[in-house]
Amino acid sequence: MPHTKLYVIPGSAPCAAVAAALELKSITYDRVVLAPLSQLAVGPLLYGGRTVPGMRLGDERLVGSGAIMRRLDQLVPEPRLFPAAGDDARAPVLEAERWGEEVLQSTARRIFNVAFVKQPAAAESYLGDANLRVPRALLRPTQPLIARLAAFRNKARDAEVKPSDLSAHLDRIDAWIAAGVIGGEHPNGADLQIGSSIRFLSAIADVRPAIEARPAAALARYLPPMVGGIGAGALPDAWRPSAS
Repeated sequence: MPHTKLYVIPGSAPCAAVAAALELKSITYDRVVLAPLSQLAVGPLLYGGRTVPGMRLGDERLVGSGAIMRRLDQLVPEPRLFPAAGDDARAPVLEAERWGEEVLQSTARRIFNVAFVKQPAAAESYLGDANLRVPRALLRPTQPLIARLAAFRNKARDAEVKPSDLSAHLDRIDAWIAAGVIGGEHPNGADLQIGSSIRFLSAIADVRPAIEARPAAALARYLPPMVGGIGAGALPDAWRPSAS
């Protein structure tokens, strides 16, 4: 393996999915934690993109959890993240993994953005033991602005963050579990992609009740416990159990 460097931001679901894939394949890597939104400026220089996760594999640059996990399967075939070509299980797993990256992650991000605007101070809880290049004391006053900028960038508004949308996504995930596409003894790429978002969403107190009784909640087991969270009352009233 070439020297591997993973670029992440605190609390990111796709970053957690890639980190879990690296651990699953026993690949040694350096983890570089970037301050939120700093990837827009430094990402193109460091790894060739403006989103996270980003990766450097020697001189090779990769951007995005899906692209990175597919490349890891090429470099270290076992244990596989995706079934081999010709395996009937491959197409459903690829479909679930792409949906997890392109649809579920976006929904989770918007829900978080709306909650983060209401509770910007919660951002520090996601840092854990991260060694940022910017002192935390300097970051704290910027959190409300970062929250609003992130919400604007991701088009996250209260009216567009609906419990019914999340419920439909959870129905789809539960169906994939019932069909054996995900949720097996050994995680595949779709498990990591979807499970990381489930873990991320479960750390938001207003969202947790919608997830915890679902089969989908068990997918979080493929990742380490979540660092950080957002307390109750950060999302619109429709998310309260009493509103249902």
